[in-house]
Amino acid sequence: MTTGEVTVEILSLDEVDSRHRELLDQVGVSVSELRSRAYAYELTIDELEVLRELERLEFLAGR
Repeated sequence: MTTGEVTVEILSLDEVDSRHRELLDQVGVSVSELRSRAYAYELTIDELEVLRELERLEFLAGR
């Protein structure tokens, strides 16, 4: 049996904030707009992936 490889990336809060801004710039809308559109099932797959990553970053930053 083979096991997968796991990569762990340790981010500072500044790096989390920077990545957060990059993702929002990528989609051109706010987190609240993404969440609102997600609630209405109006996100593209790319926007949904951005929202998921934003939420992971917020969780990791304790927000």
